[in-house]
Amino acid sequence: MKNKILLAALAAAALLAFAGCSASNTSASSSAGSAPAAESAVQTEDSAMADGVYTAEMDDASAEAAYGWRDRLVVKYKDGEMVSAVFESYDADGNKKSETSTDVYPMDPAPADWMPVLSENILVAAGSTEFDGVSGATLATSNARAMMQAILDSGVADETIVVAQVSAAE
Repeated sequence: MKNKILLAALAAAALLAFAGCSASNTSASSSAGSAPAAESAVQTEDSAMADGVYTAEMDDASAEAAYGWRDRLVVKYKDGEMVSAVFESYDADGNKKSETSTDVYPMDPAPADWMPVLSENILVAAGSTEFDGVSGATLATSNARAMMQAILDSGVADETIVVAQVSAAE
């Protein structure tokens, strides 16, 4: 009887040890499949951003593809944490897309409705590129993620990074 209990206890311990190894292998393999997202998450956890304002904007080709509207992301860090994020698009005259009328920019949902939501989603993600997108604003969401990644990778406070156009495959 003692042998059966001992054997059952050993089997349970082996099963728990095996399950623990299996779980760590699973997480390693799943993060390998999504390396860019995992790398950005590691970067924000391991190395806090220096205090300051970081700006990224899309390049000329992106603005041309967006009918003259250039996306810009401005994030502010204080004490190593993101405290604000503003996503906006500007035309050649400096007009904000979020302030245009539906006569000028007939989009549904209107930029005035979704741009603040995208900015809030970026802030809630606190420096990760894994934030919720906005339905109906797929290109803007992709550009926001690319600009956030550029800031995380090579951002310098009080300087503007120009980000290349995001391809349709990304």
